[in-house]
Amino acid sequence: MEAQLFYKELGRLLYAISAVDGKVADKEVRELKRIVSEQLVPQEVSTDHFGTDQAYITEFEFDVLADRGADVQGAFDSFIAYMSNHHSDLSAERKELIYRCADAVASAFHGVGKAELPLLIELHKHLH
Repeated sequence: MEAQLFYKELGRLLYAISAVDGKVADKEVRELKRIVSEQLVPQEVSTDHFGTDQAYITEFEFDVLADRGADVQGAFDSFIAYMSNHHSDLSAERKELIYRCADAVASAFHGVGKAELPLLIELHKHLH
């Protein structure tokens, strides 16, 4: 599985989770950056042609979508389509990582709210 595409789609998922309630809170952005630096970067071995860890693509994609005020459903649907096309390529550990990241971002600002919950439920269904 191509790391660049995985991290781009993960950024889309985390953006959708963060922005589903109509705004991206600073706490959610901080949590995303923590996830990337503490969970994604340490486990990724590939780098781009500048030597930057591929996991940072998650943060970059999130930031681009947030700056553009991108469509939340479109971002979420993009990740779900990625999942259905690559489901057999994802290990159980990778699926668990995806859900942990999504849950952490959803919980970052006053816990998981009624806007985030349906996305987490749908994500869980697609992961299993």
